[in-house]
Amino acid sequence: MYERIMVPLDGSNAAEMVLPYAEEIATRFNSEIALVSVAEPTPAESDHLFRAYLKTIQEKVRTELADWGARPGTSVTIEVLVGKPADEILSYAADKNVSLVVMASRGTSGEGPWLLGNIAAKVLRATTKPVLLIRKEAPAEVLQRKGLTRRILVPLDGSKVAEQIVPHAEEVAKLMGAELILFQAYESFLGVISGEAMATMSAEEIKEVNKHREEAAKDYLKTISGPFREMGLTVSEVVVSGDPADVILSYAESSAVDIITMSTHGLSGIKRWVFGSVTDKVLHSGDMPILVVRAAG
Repeated sequence: MYERIMVPLDGSNAAEMVLPYAEEIATRFNSEIALVSVAEPTPAESDHLFRAYLKTIQEKVRTELADWGARPGTSVTIEVLVGKPADEILSYAADKNVSLVVMASRGTSGEGPWLLGNIAAKVLRATTKPVLLIRKEAPAEVLQRKGLTRRILVPLDGSKVAEQIVPHAEEVAKLMGAELILFQAYESFLGVISGEAMATMSAEEIKEVNKHREEAAKDYLKTISGPFREMGLTVSEVVVSGDPADVILSYAESSAVDIITMSTHGLSGIKRWVFGSVTDKVLHSGDMPILVVRAAG
């Protein structure tokens, strides 16, 4: 699935915090890694400086891949592009058959020229490639155990479009030996019906409606989790009432989730929220890794 991983770097420590994640994925998926920097059209020496920098990182990644247990000879290439960072990253990803972009999404470099958050946002908006955004450095104890991805949160909204993230979450779970947590948020009904005249429902009727919404969400997640259990994967289902983005972030932060996986848009059959806006809110809040896949159609 992820045969060729692109890692954009700008010479900063902030950008390099993605390397362990790229190395783990490359090890499990037998992927190639392409380390890429983008030099300004001027001055001319910037190309040389970036190439020297990338060669240093290339040796570092090769050594660390061996520590991860990657197959000998795993390809780690370097490329210095010239132009505007976001444009060049997008072109390279499209032209070189990149199957996953792994990049930092926050911070500004004191050494490198890019504003990482701005570049990541532009890439995410324009690319059709899956993007793994890393927002903070992996904890030292997690790096030591060589297992960055053990619990994967998969928010779904009841739509086929949102379910396009499922194959990605499944493959990562299989190859990482990780647990899948299927998650759905539903909006609690408050009992007010709008129309020509406002009408209110009794407390018992409101309770019944909300119970139905909760049960519908649970039944939906069970249909998704069934095939995973048949494969022998560890999977659980979580249904929570509340604002989707808020409860996704709250659950992820309180439940030792290692990565959130989401589609970029979709429309819920339970609550009519635009899934893209929820993904956007999750992207701009919280600080854990998030794998984002643009849904087709």
